[in-house]
Amino acid sequence: MRRTGNEKKKGAGILATLAVFLVLGLAQEKKNGPTNFYENSLHFTNRGLEFWYAKEQGGLERITGLPFSELPCAGCHVRSCDTCHKKEMKGKAAYSLERARSQELCQGCHNFASLVEVQKNPTSPTADVHFRMGLQCMDCHTAREVHGDGIPYRSMRDAGAMDARCENCHEPAQLTCPGLHDHKGKLDCQGCHVRDVPSCYNCHFETRVKEGKSRSLPIKNLLFLVNFDGRVTFGNLHTFVYQGKTMITFAPSFPHLIMKKGRTCGECHATSILQDLKAGRLKLIRFENGELQNIQGIVPVVEGQNWGFIFLDFKEGRWVPLENAAEPLVNYAGFCSPLTPEQLAKLEKMPEQK
Repeated sequence: MRRTGNEKKKGAGILATLAVFLVLGLAQEKKNGPTNFYENSLHFTNRGLEFWYAKEQGGLERITGLPFSELPCAGCHVRSCDTCHKKEMKGKAAYSLERARSQELCQGCHNFASLVEVQKNPTSPTADVHFRMGLQCMDCHTAREVHGDGIPYRSMRDAGAMDARCENCHEPAQLTCPGLHDHKGKLDCQGCHVRDVPSCYNCHFETRVKEGKSRSLPIKNLLFLVNFDGRVTFGNLHTFVYQGKTMITFAPSFPHLIMKKGRTCGECHATSILQDLKAGRLKLIRFENGELQNIQGIVPVVEGQNWGFIFLDFKEGRWVPLENAAEPLVNYAGFCSPLTPEQLAKLEKMPEQK
């Protein structure tokens, strides 16, 4: 049956109306939230930093009073697929999986010191064992981690957010690792196999807010034991100063500084650090002649510990002790928690050698 002119005009009008509704619907969806699953990914949203900064999570907002949106770090994210996948071919833009998988691209944002070290000295004994063997970032991490899966994870510490884990390549049944049995599954792999967990001391957050620059002092070879996901693992330390207010933050950390040989029992158990902690004389940090010094070793994080940290101000290009510094707030980020009294008691004793 042939349609009349009026019927054709009516049909075209309906299609035009549907098209308008479709455009308006897409616009509204864009306004209300993500239009594709990548826009829910942590690479796109930078939600992890925002989540742990928030005062509701005990974060740094408690001493700054500034919303995350006003901070320079709020702009750290990957807004477009082109950032990783765009490649010029014969003068035209093209999709590239090879570029997205390249180590150099990952280093543009995730610049690990151990990776830089092994690139300078491929046989460096202190570099991460995986980097030294030539493994690339995407040998452990997955496209799902990078692109997201539609679930708006709060941070990479959320269950299910990350796929990379030691057990993916190192099945416990295939290992002759006494630590796996002695700790009965309550010690994370990196609790024995991480060489160091670098920390940042005395982040001068006023400089970060005003200039968008980081001003802090590095701490090396000082590792902190915390609980995370039902196991003991290593965490790092961040201390902050903002307008005379101070904060101490502990968080689980994976620094990509893995060593093949695990630690000995005596590096964690019955140490002089534990004796000093129990006696109330533990002093981790010294600031003398304008320089920061720290002791080296493994420190259990316990509730109510008086850390005795020295907080500093940054004036005219140098660090000076902060006068009348407020009592620091303590924050356990990354879903971690301090060790329990029972765990501390076990650390105070040297395990029986079998």
